[in-house]
Amino acid sequence: MWNVSNTIFIDRRVREVYTFGTNPKLWYQWYAGLSEAEDLIGIGKKGTSMNLKYYFFGRSLSLHVLVVENAPSGEGYIWRCIFSGAFDGAQTWRYIPKDGGTEVQFEMDYELPGSIFGKLANTIYIKKLMYNSVEQTLRNLKDISESD
Repeated sequence: MWNVSNTIFIDRRVREVYTFGTNPKLWYQWYAGLSEAEDLIGIGKKGTSMNLKYYFFGRSLSLHVLVVENAPSGEGYIWRCIFSGAFDGAQTWRYIPKDGGTEVQFEMDYELPGSIFGKLANTIYIKKLMYNSVEQTLRNLKDISESD
């Protein structure tokens, strides 16, 4: 299992960023490489499921996403999902009030299919691409959330 994490500050109230960020109908607008949700059941709460295409490394990868947690956590919120398909894993998003805005903490654990070659490719190249994709995704969320 591999891990990618990152944090960004968004100058917008936590409730607004959380509401926008957990709406699966809007993800394709800011999540780098993600298609619109297909076969969507739910609105982002626990139990929501959907199929997505994730465009990565010049390929279209099919994923199934299931939301396993969407709840208040302290003064903020936590949202978690598991995904399977072209690769398997889990994502956790934390929305935490900070300095009048929102600190978004992102963490993803993922497993690539294949043998030692898949693990070698991840170590050399794919992990960096994943990190860059996460960084772009968070910047997109910030830019859209902070726009009026």
